[in-house]
Amino acid sequence: MIARLFLILALIGLISACGGGGGGGSGTPDPGPTDPPPAHIPIVLEPDTAPDPVLPAADDADAQEAARFLTQATFGPTTKEIVRLMDMTLEDWIDEQMTLPQTRQLTFLDDRIREIGFDPFNEEDFDEFYPKELQRSDVWWETVLFGRDQLRQRVAFALSEIFVISTLSDTLFNDSRGVANYHDMLAEHAFGNFRELLEAVTLNPMMGEYLSMVRNEKADAVRNIRPDENYARELMQLFSIGLIELNNDGTPRLDQESNTIPTYDQEIIKAFARVFTGWMYGDAPTWYWFDEGAASEVLPMKAFADFHDNGEKTLLNNQVLPAGQTPEQDLAGALDNIFNHPNVGPFIGKQLIQRLVTSNPSSDYVARVASVFNDNGSGERGDMAAVIRAILLDTEARHGHTEQSDTFGKLKEPLLKLTALWRAFRIRGVPAEDEDGFVSPSRVRYFGSFRETGQRPYGAPSVFNFFRPDFSQTGPITSGGYVSPEFQNLTENYITATTNRLFLSAYISDLDNPPDNFDALWDTGPIQLNFSEEKAIAADATALVDRLNLLLLGGQMSAAMENTLVAHLENIPPDSAELIAVRVYEAVYLTASSPAFAVQR
Repeated sequence: MIARLFLILALIGLISACGGGGGGGSGTPDPGPTDPPPAHIPIVLEPDTAPDPVLPAADDADAQEAARFLTQATFGPTTKEIVRLMDMTLEDWIDEQMTLPQTRQLTFLDDRIREIGFDPFNEEDFDEFYPKELQRSDVWWETVLFGRDQLRQRVAFALSEIFVISTLSDTLFNDSRGVANYHDMLAEHAFGNFRELLEAVTLNPMMGEYLSMVRNEKADAVRNIRPDENYARELMQLFSIGLIELNNDGTPRLDQESNTIPTYDQEIIKAFARVFTGWMYGDAPTWYWFDEGAASEVLPMKAFADFHDNGEKTLLNNQVLPAGQTPEQDLAGALDNIFNHPNVGPFIGKQLIQRLVTSNPSSDYVARVASVFNDNGSGERGDMAAVIRAILLDTEARHGHTEQSDTFGKLKEPLLKLTALWRAFRIRGVPAEDEDGFVSPSRVRYFGSFRETGQRPYGAPSVFNFFRPDFSQTGPITSGGYVSPEFQNLTENYITATTNRLFLSAYISDLDNPPDNFDALWDTGPIQLNFSEEKAIAADATALVDRLNLLLLGGQMSAAMENTLVAHLENIPPDSAELIAVRVYEAVYLTASSPAFAVQR
């Protein structure tokens, strides 16, 4: 143990000497360039720097419920929000969140692009896509870490893993503004109506590029052209109804021979593909136009009737779109046809439950949520605000961890593990410095997250996301008939790399040891965490563990883990500021890298 302490202290000394990584120089961030600031003042998402209130004890039932709820509804509990929520009802908190102004990433991104010397509306210099994409990543991280509209952003993140687009695709590699706008679109409709969300996704140019609906034209035998089926297929399979017919509780419907019933066949795919012909960028002057501009990335697509198949089409449940309709009429009819399919409520409702609450919701839970999707109580179908309320306030969401202790919960996505840790300790970014000496305001840079976690916002390997909702890890999970979606992304490499990132977050991110500015072209920058509250109580190992138990685990730390952790920390004598810090780093790292933190319950 003594040898390990010397090693840790040496590491801290080395980190302090080198400033924790970055662009070199002293450990104090450069205040910025001496030249006059630009006339345009960038918008900044500010971290919370106000002192924390006193956190209740980990065995406080109200505090535990607040922490659990915030784990489901935000990117991670904070001391302030736990204490604040204890004085509110969950219903009031949801109502408040749904009325907060939306944090719009495109607005912030345009400011960041200007800040680094580019015109956000100039698409001519394709060689500069990388620094622009770094800014988009920064904006995403800062939005989810600092934005007040936590519930909206958390739901948008869940929707982004259903309505998938990815910058790994060559078609979107230079469309940073378009991807930011796509996220804003999902966030805007997070509490709206699902039918409107379907249309916004369908006509968004990023989806049009990603699933090749842009320039999808009607059949032409002479030129050997037929409508592209890509979007038609994924719209049904992934975005709305799935492959088989479902009961309202999410279980498969069976025919008289106990076989599942397909929701559609190839002929229906071909009919929908014909619906989605004749759509082009919203600023395109002609169909054969290849000079896309900045507006092409963000304007909804528009129709060119001459390239639309206006013949009769037979869709789901034998509904017929008559011949002679406009592209807009066909699109509206087709989306209505999908929206009103009985599968949508259970198919989408269950996936949102999985993303927010638990991987294996009971059929009753799914049925309750699907019923709200079908009718919000006022005769409206597809009311997303009502659906989100139903998911988060359901008795299973609130009491499943005690009533179904063997099956309730989910493995946290790696990104959500990091956001929870960083929000808990009031993360701050670090300024970036370019080759000309320009120093930006603080940035949270983690574009390189894919290397360490297997995830990057809007960077899934395919339209099937990072993991599928029905993935089941081989072993007891499969043999028990359960699913474990996030386990599909869990490899030995990512387990090790993510654990290393948690270690770095605990050991070299202390606000008391500020790092140097980092190179503006690095894809991962240093961060700063505030451990002042933990250091103030660290001499009492039990008090320190109790605080982390509530803040990181929602008060669900086992007695065995608590006893082991306290005993370990008491081997580190609190005889100096350095050793007090080591106590905190060890406690944070071991708690954050534990199985208890890996699972959301």
